[in-house]
Amino acid sequence: MFFFIFLVLSCRLYSEYLIRHLALRRGDKELRGFRHEWIEVELAVENRGRLPAFMMAATDTPGRISVFRNNKILCTLWGGRSRMIHWQGFGTSRGLFVLGPGTIRGADPLGLFPFTLVAAETTRLFVYPAPGYVNLKSPGGIPLGVLASGNPFNEDLTRRRSLREYNGGDELRRINWKASARMSGGDYGALMVNEYEASLSYPLVVFLNADPLEYASKNREIYIERAIEAAAALCVMASRERQAVGFILHSSWKERDNTVAPSAFTLIPILERLAILERRSIEGEELKGMRGSVERLLKEGKTLPFGTRLVYVGPSLGSEDYRIIESVKGSHITLEYLLLDETTLGPAKRHYQIKERGYEIL
Repeated sequence: MFFFIFLVLSCRLYSEYLIRHLALRRGDKELRGFRHEWIEVELAVENRGRLPAFMMAATDTPGRISVFRNNKILCTLWGGRSRMIHWQGFGTSRGLFVLGPGTIRGADPLGLFPFTLVAAETTRLFVYPAPGYVNLKSPGGIPLGVLASGNPFNEDLTRRRSLREYNGGDELRRINWKASARMSGGDYGALMVNEYEASLSYPLVVFLNADPLEYASKNREIYIERAIEAAAALCVMASRERQAVGFILHSSWKERDNTVAPSAFTLIPILERLAILERRSIEGEELKGMRGSVERLLKEGKTLPFGTRLVYVGPSLGSEDYRIIESVKGSHITLEYLLLDETTLGPAKRHYQIKERGYEIL
C-alpha cells in the first residue's frame, strides 16, 4: 500500500518537474515568403531540467495556412537537450498569418499524470504576392538606378569617391576630420575634404489601382490579384537595379499607409503592404462620376520629385482620363501604363499589356 502511494506521488512530482522545465522556443518572430512557395518554420523543443521526458509530442499550430507538413514530432528528450522541429507551410494565398502557439504533450514515465503545455510565442508570416518578372525599358533616356553625371553640382553625398586637400571656399561639412588627423600626424594644419561621385538618381513610383469599382465585374478578383503581382514585380525590378522606389495605393475604401515615398530601402514595406491588402465585396455597386484613380493620380503626380517614372498599374482608363492624366506629365516626370484590358490600350510607346497569368508579367 505504501509502495503504491509512493509510486503515485513520485509520478506526480515527475510530471510537475517536466512541466516546469520543458519549453518551446521559436527561431523567428517574423517570416516572409512569396505566394506559391514553401516556407520553412523552425521551432526548438528544450528540456532544461535533468530528468528525461519520455514519448513527448510537440506540435506547432499552422494557423490559417491550409497546406502544411511535418509540423509534429514524437520523441524522447533527455535532460539538458533540445530538438528542432522543421516544418513547412505553403503560401496558397497572400496575406498576414499567425503561426502558433506550439504545444507540448507529455506525461510521467508511467503515464499517470499527462500534461499539455502551450507556448505563448507566435510567429508572424507575411506571404507576398506571387513572384513575377518584368523588364520595363525606360522611355526618353531616363535610366534605372543611378546615372553618372559630368556636372559637379549633382554630387551624391552618400557615394564618397576620394579625398583632396582643403581649398578656400570649401564647405566645412565636407572636411574629413579623421582623415585630416591621420594624414597630418595629429597636426590639424593640413585639412582633407571629401569628394563624391557626381550622379543623378531617377526614382520609380508605382501607382496601383486596386479599386474594385474600376474593374469589370467578370474575373474581377483574378484581375486585381494580377495587378497586385505586376506592381510587386515592378518594385522588385527597381530594387534589383538599385533604384529608389515609391508606391501609391488607390482603393475605394480607406486604407492605412497608402503612400510610400521614394527611397532605396522601401521594398520590404511595399511588399508587406501588398501582402495585407484585403479583398472586399462590392456586389451591386457601380462606378459613378470621375474615376477616383484619375483624381488621385493628379493629386499625387504634382508632388513627385524631378525625373520620376510614374507607372500606372491597373485596368484600362478612358480616352478622356488619359488626356487629364497627361496634364501632370510636364517635363519633370514620365508616365507609363501597365494595363489589363487589351481592347482599350493607348499609344504603344508607353502602354503595355499585362499577361493574364504566368511568371512573366508583360
